[in-house]
Amino acid sequence: MIYTELLNEHRDTIIHNFEPARCEEDVFSVDELHQLTLYQFQNADDLRWTDSSSNIQPILNVTRLFEDFSWMQDKFESILKHDFSKHHTGNYYITTQLHDAHVDLMTESETQFDWAENLIPYKSCVIPLGITAGAEAHTAFFKQRHIGTSVTFDRVGQSSQDKSMYKIAREYPTFETIDTPVLDNTQGYIFPHIVEGNINEFEIEAVFPFKPGSAMVFDACQLHASCVTRMRPNFSSLKTGINIQFYIEA
Repeated sequence: MIYTELLNEHRDTIIHNFEPARCEEDVFSVDELHQLTLYQFQNADDLRWTDSSSNIQPILNVTRLFEDFSWMQDKFESILKHDFSKHHTGNYYITTQLHDAHVDLMTESETQFDWAENLIPYKSCVIPLGITAGAEAHTAFFKQRHIGTSVTFDRVGQSSQDKSMYKIAREYPTFETIDTPVLDNTQGYIFPHIVEGNINEFEIEAVFPFKPGSAMVFDACQLHASCVTRMRPNFSSLKTGINIQFYIEA
C-alpha cells in the first residue's frame, strides 16, 4: 500500500498517538555528542546546499546511526516507550539560518522507498550537537499537526519551490490539533524571519532551547519553527544538530 493511502487508512491511529512536545534533558554525554558530531564528517558522501539558504546538510542515511551506535537504539527505546521501525528519515544540518514553519515527515520522493510501504509517522526528534559559545537558539512547537509529507508553510511566497526539498504550501490544509496545556515558557518569543501572515493562526504549544545534550521529542506531524527572544532579536549563531523521524508499523 502506498504511503498516502496508509495515512488515510490509519489516520485515527496517527491522531491517537499525538502527545505534547517535550524536551528530555541530559540524554547525551559529552563523549556521545562528540561521536555524533564527528560522524557527519566521517561518513557523509555529499553535501546539500542552495544559494538561498544558510543550511548545509551533510548527506548520509541517519538510519546508520542506530546501526553503528547501539546506545542510540537503547536511548530512544527508553524515551519513546513504543516499538519503532528500524527505518528512519532525517538529516544532519549546520546552519546560521532560522527555519520557517514546517513539518519533517517523508518527502514525496522518500515515500517511494520499498521500506515505506507499511509505515506511518510517529515521532520526530531534534538532537542539538553544538552552538556558538554564548549564543541562544530556540524552537517553537505549535498545536497544529499536518498528516502528509514534508511541508514548509509559506502562503505569502517568501520561499521558492525550486530551491526546496519540501513542498511549499501556498494554501494551507486543514490541521489536526490537540487540546494540551500551553507551557509557561511560551511568552517573549518572536519570529523575525517569517513574513506576517504565514503563521498568524498557529498557536504555540511549547518553546525549547537548542541545548546540546538534550533531545526535543515531538509528533512527527507537528508544525514547528525557529524563534528568538525579544531581548536578543538580532543575535546570530552557528549551530549543528540532527533531525530524525521515527515510524511505526501500520
